[in-house]
Formats: sequence, structure tokens, C-alpha cells
Amino acid sequence: MQVHELVARFAKASNSSNPMKAAREELESLRGDIDAIDEALRFVAGTGGNARQVFYRSPSISLLKVCFPAGRRTPPHDHGTWATILLFSGEEKNTLYRSEDGKLRKASEVTLTRGSILPMMADTVHVAECLGNVPAIGLHVYGGDILELPRRMWHPETLEAHALDLTLYESFAQAASKAASAPLA
Repeated sequence: MQVHELVARFAKASNSSNPMKAAREELESLRGDIDAIDEALRFVAGTGGNARQVFYRSPSISLLKVCFPAGRRTPPHDHGTWATILLFSGEEKNTLYRSEDGKLRKASEVTLTRGSILPMMADTVHVAECLGNVPAIGLHVYGGDILELPRRMWHPETLEAHALDLTLYESFAQAASKAASAPLA
């Protein structure tokens, strides 16, 4: 598997009549090639925020390799668009929320393991956390330019909503990682 092949597959999916469904179908077809995809993406560290995780972005799609180290938990956040994740390794717990009038309401929890796929609609807010001692690494596909989309994040203790600010996000992530669990869990 070559990086340009991944990009071509998802660029084609982004131009379909239902890009989220097409991207999920591409991820499902790639489940048997996880090791090859992981090897092709070795050049991407997967840590250090979205800017250091992105290996392709356009106005209609972004592709990221994301690595959550052991003990890492994100603050509640959205992506400003639909998203799908294919997990390569580790175990990642996602606490999913709905935002109603600016307030978060827990909707469900999903734990991903190798080969799991998690689709999220544009209005989904989530907290992702690495379970265990093995980093949770995956391919994340977003329906737009993840570095340009308007996004939101919530303080992990007060649940006050904020526009996404990557500097503030890191302090929220540190607070979230120290908490006993995701908010409202």
C-alpha cells in the first residue's frame, strides 16, 4: 500500500453523492490491509495535534494518522464535519455526546480495537481515550479540511463550550487526561 493510493481512494470517495458512506466503505475494504497501511504511514508520527497528524487535506477531505499515547484523553470536541476512524492498534474508548442548546448530553460509549470502524455524524461530539498500555493508532478521515473547519471544544470539568483553539485544547486535554473518566460518564 502506498500513500498516494490511500489518497486517491478517499479523494474519489469525497466526490461521491454520499462521501461519508463511501469513506466508510473504503475503510471497510482496507481492514485486511491494516499492517500495510500502518507501514505506509510510518513517516507520520501521529502525535502533536492535527497539524502534525495530517498527511492529506483538501476542501472536501482530510486524512490523518492519529496516535493516542497510553493515558491520553481528549476533551469533548467536535470535528465540524463527519468523521470515520479505522483503528490499527491499541484500544480506544469513545464517549459520544449530543450538544443540545450548547449543553452536552451523553449518548453512548464505543470501544474500538484493531480493525474497528467508528463513523461519526457532523453533529457528534466525542471524547477519545487510549485504554491500556499500547498506543491507540488509527486512520481518521474527515469530510473537509480539518485545519480550516469551524470546530468546538468543551472544558472537561465545567463543560463550557469554546471555539477550537489548539493551544487551549492542549491544556484541556491535560486536564481531561488527569480526570477519573470522561465528563458525564
